[in-house]
Amino acid sequence: MTDTRCRTCGAPQSVDGTPTTLVALDAGAAVYACAEHAAELGAPPGDLAVALAQLLDVYRRLYDDP
Repeated sequence: MTDTRCRTCGAPQSVDGTPTTLVALDAGAAVYACAEHAAELGAPPGDLAVALAQLLDVYRRLYDDP
């Protein structure tokens, strides 16, 4: 199972209860962030590798992880 806790604060979800989001790639590893830290950890807008990783993450969350 993938660790989707926020890289900065370690929270498993945002304060409002929404799940963390894949916001960047670091040497091929996914970087997740809560809503509070997404801007500081996020990749530049238009990063296609991150966009593809986000799509694959959504698929994994929907179909692979119980």
